[in-house]
Amino acid sequence: MIDWWISLARRYLKLPEGDPKLPGDPKTNKTWNPDEKYLHYSLLGFYIGAFFAVPVSFILFLVSVLLFPEMEKEMTTAGALLVCLGLVMVSLFILVSMAVSYAIIHIELDMLRYTLTDNVVRLRRGVMKVEEVTLSYVNIQNVKFSQGPLQRYFGIADLIVETAGGGQALNPQQGAGVQHHQGLIKGVSRPEALRDLILKRVQEAKGAGLGDDSREEDDDEAPPGASVMSSREGQALLREIRDSLKVVNSSFRKK
Repeated sequence: MIDWWISLARRYLKLPEGDPKLPGDPKTNKTWNPDEKYLHYSLLGFYIGAFFAVPVSFILFLVSVLLFPEMEKEMTTAGALLVCLGLVMVSLFILVSMAVSYAIIHIELDMLRYTLTDNVVRLRRGVMKVEEVTLSYVNIQNVKFSQGPLQRYFGIADLIVETAGGGQALNPQQGAGVQHHQGLIKGVSRPEALRDLILKRVQEAKGAGLGDDSREEDDDEAPPGASVMSSREGQALLREIRDSLKVVNSSFRKK
């Protein structure tokens, strides 16, 4: 049933299928959804809401059926029927809303994609509005995770990726997204391992540009407009200057 809802949403909302296609070595690219424990964590709020919403829906339906004869005595049949139909519509709206909410939770989980390549972190989320954001390793400043009591119970955590110029924290309900130079990865079952992996690739990306041959070549190149002189020519010129200074110095002494 859930697979049918997901396929229906992909067809009519034109949602992307599969993992994001990114450059790099496919063997080192890692793409995954949040852990299944995150689904249970998300459904907890749904079940709490359903615990109250479903009984209310059935009560409204029973009220509309049982009170119709009494209302018919006090008002016209058309008026009583209109009131009962209103109660029935509210009852059905509650049930349909709960069913749609249940399906959306699964569709959003299916759309959440976190991808690590050799150079970037790619975050994708959203159903009605699909968002994909790329964070370069060279711009990442810090990686940390947060874990509330319920998240500890389910064995998951949220990983926060902070880039250069970071600002305010993300709303935890936003899922995978970016705001004020922060990326949020939700539903991670092993946050320490993922954090260490990202930090390792950050160090590798930032260290790749230090002490390379291109920089040494740049140091050897003369600035624009400067004359190029070999080391031997420079040493000979320095010796001539030294000898000339000695002659001038000796001349001053004789005088």
